[in-house]
Amino acid sequence: MAHRSDYYRTPIRMAGENLDNPLVRIKGMERHYRMASETVRALDGIDLEIQIGERIILLGPSGSGKTTLLNCLSALDSPTAGSYYFSGSEAPKNDSETMTTFRRENIGYVFQFFNLLQDLTVLENLLLIQELAGGRDEARARKLLSLVGLEDEVDRFPAEISGGQQQRVAIARSLAKRPRLLLGDELTGNLDSNTSSVVMEVLVKACESEGITCVFVTHDETLVEFATRVVRIDSGKITTDEIVG
Repeated sequence: MAHRSDYYRTPIRMAGENLDNPLVRIKGMERHYRMASETVRALDGIDLEIQIGERIILLGPSGSGKTTLLNCLSALDSPTAGSYYFSGSEAPKNDSETMTTFRRENIGYVFQFFNLLQDLTVLENLLLIQELAGGRDEARARKLLSLVGLEDEVDRFPAEISGGQQQRVAIARSLAKRPRLLLGDELTGNLDSNTSSVVMEVLVKACESEGITCVFVTHDETLVEFATRVVRIDSGKITTDEIVG
């Protein structure tokens, strides 16, 4: 498989980060659901460490547990069993208020569907996220839009730009509050292959510039070239975990 420049392969560490400890440490994570009279083990004993600056692609078939793992990483959901430590401290669970605070302070999310507010301009979509996170910074918002190649689109509305451009706005928006961990769930699922590659290139450059750790769920094997590490999951278990490049 042909690879892009090593620039896309090398994790970046930011000054002040504790490099002796992983950003994420998961041990024995399980997530069970009741379906009729059955218990479904969506996650079945996951052990995973994520180092600062890594870009992980999480691969697996539908129903393998990828999105459930992402939801537990982001504290959108709580594991049934096991431990989850973020930057050396136990991540909150089973309490909506502390989980919301944790997400607001640490997690960025890029979805398959752009979820942009259609009555706000490109710039205003970023400013709103900053305000919700507690600090409006228009200069930073404009810098991020320039970083993803949209400096000339700041005053346009989402309906006035292409799907690929809207996803770039969503990327910039996810970075606007300076997350430590960026999660993506099939973030190129609505884009054609050429646009997907362009969006991923933009995303990698933005994350490198910001020093952000990334975990992306996808079915698309071609996106592996943008990762520093590939983790495959099936039936709620990690089947392979390899450094790539």
